[in-house]
Amino acid sequence: MQYEFDTMEEVLEAMQHLEQYHNCEKCRGKIVMIASDGLGNTKCGYCNQIVRYPRMKKEAFEKWLRERK
Repeated sequence: MQYEFDTMEEVLEAMQHLEQYHNCEKCRGKIVMIASDGLGNTKCGYCNQIVRYPRMKKEAFEKWLRERK
């Protein structure tokens, strides 16, 4: 499963399928709640399990920001 993407479109597509990344009993059927701790770990907001959710590569994100200006 891919976790880092090169375009915003790819990230948005992956976000449509978050249940493939994490799907616990506590969050099933609810709005996704992603928590983040002080170390930058992303977690399920319901069960507090560390989950690697989809995100853009740093270089791709910086390029995307520059193009928006």
